[in-house]
Amino acid sequence: MRFGIALLLIAFTAGCASVRAVPTLPEELSVVRDQLVVYSDFKLATRHRLVEELVALRGDIAEQLDVPVSDEPIHIYLFAKAKTYQEYIDKHFPDLPDRRAFFVESDTRLTVYAQWGDRVAEDLRHEVTHGYLHSVIPNTPLWLDEGIAEYFETPRGWNGLHAAHLKLLDTQASKGAWKPDLARLDKLVTIDQMTQRDYAEAWLWLHFLLQTTRERKLLLQHHLSILREKAQAPPFSQAVFHAEPDAAYAVLDHLRMLAAENHVE
Repeated sequence: MRFGIALLLIAFTAGCASVRAVPTLPEELSVVRDQLVVYSDFKLATRHRLVEELVALRGDIAEQLDVPVSDEPIHIYLFAKAKTYQEYIDKHFPDLPDRRAFFVESDTRLTVYAQWGDRVAEDLRHEVTHGYLHSVIPNTPLWLDEGIAEYFETPRGWNGLHAAHLKLLDTQASKGAWKPDLARLDKLVTIDQMTQRDYAEAWLWLHFLLQTTRERKLLLQHHLSILREKAQAPPFSQAVFHAEPDAAYAVLDHLRMLAAENHVE
């Protein structure tokens, strides 16, 4: 998930205490591939398949969203052990929620931190998507930023299908416990406001826009071009409902179709 963070860290000591070693970044071993600079505290093959997938992801994002590519480096720090990763995060980002990976944007640097675990591919696809997007559109609205990352965190060849989100929304929609509300998503401004269902809905809108009609895809691409050129734009929900007043019903139909095609129960 995305975290834009500006931090001033000041350490105070008093009295007698044993001094623990400060967890450091895994900077000794590095792999440079296009826009990515990957550091690890373990040996990582220069042509590791996951690194290659992340390199290819840049082209996928540029093509699908019709955005340019950037040469701004994205620095990725990989920790082999969960304990080492958590010690570093606790030391330098103590206010963050418990995450296996996260993205940090500062005025001068785009950075991803991640634990090399069972779900590292999904985690890195998500966080590196934030990096690619912010290298060309740093002011992407929160829900759209997360929706794009949720869409592209799925494996290549899946056409953005996110099975967990699909099941969550289908279950809640069938019970009458949820209905799409893009205008509400547009009002979310901080990451702690977003629930798991909000991430799922953000994903659904992206899948709807990118995987249904050419007109919907162009609408998304046009909105992103305005953000890139002018640094701000009216809420995207206004553009969506101006072009398609019944978009909320259409996205529900899209959800039902996906659930039927993928035998969601």
